[in-house]
Amino acid sequence: MSDTIPLIDLRMLAGETRAATVQAIREAAEQVGFFAVSHTGVHAVVVEGAFAAARHFFDLPAAYKEQWRYRDTALNHGWVSTGQESLDPTRPADRKESFTMRNVVHTSARDELWPDVPLRDAAFRLYREAQRLAERVLVALAEGLGLRSDEFLAAHTGENQTLRLLHYPFDARPLAAGELGAGAHTDYGSITLLWQDDAGGLEVLARDGQWLAVPPRPEAVIVNIGDLMQRWTNDRLRSTLHRVQPRTDGRDRYSIAFFCDPDDAAEIAVVPTCVAPGEAPRYAPITAGEHIRAKLKATY
Repeated sequence: MSDTIPLIDLRMLAGETRAATVQAIREAAEQVGFFAVSHTGVHAVVVEGAFAAARHFFDLPAAYKEQWRYRDTALNHGWVSTGQESLDPTRPADRKESFTMRNVVHTSARDELWPDVPLRDAAFRLYREAQRLAERVLVALAEGLGLRSDEFLAAHTGENQTLRLLHYPFDARPLAAGELGAGAHTDYGSITLLWQDDAGGLEVLARDGQWLAVPPRPEAVIVNIGDLMQRWTNDRLRSTLHRVQPRTDGRDRYSIAFFCDPDDAAEIAVVPTCVAPGEAPRYAPITAGEHIRAKLKATY
């Protein structure tokens, strides 16, 4: 395995290079579960606007942010303070805060759910562009597995697609044993898109058991496979453990994740091209809602 995750230029999904690029995406999803994509079609000004809105919100006093506290896993919206979330329940709580927004243009569209209009508008713009990018990746994965191009799309109408602003603050307090910015975990759904600043800290568990640093690339978006996609593909695509180191160098880290998860009622049944002749699927069908709710309850 190389010392970093693959970088794939999405311009190569056009014309004669499409088949080779689809294959590269599938192989990265199989072998690593993580890859970076460039020339995504997501406008830099939209991403910059979302980061600016995130920094403004996280800089506000905790007493103000408390009004927007995350309290309901069904709504899956609001501010999560440092110490509220444990992505690895066997370790101390994560040293990060976040603002989570599920189905931004519908479920989370109500004015009373937002601290301010600029944050809502910045989230709305990035959410829409992230949806389009996620659809391109889902189509490429389907084609790479020998399925119809739209095999995965119908299950992802936005009901469980979530945008999350993340802040990993520098904290001079000594770290507790095993304390991290984000504990080792896999993501719950189909795929995740991640924009990160230049602070670094993201690590992926390689097949050899070593933690591999994922350096920031300003021109790229990180993509990783989630648990439901691994189940959907009978373990062919890999949902990989990853974590974020805590901030100890005097500066904060900001990132933005888009979780592209299937609708509650979507049945996740192993696709036929991922079952060898004469073998049975490794997983029974399950609805996405059952799986995601169980994961969220464990996390909070």
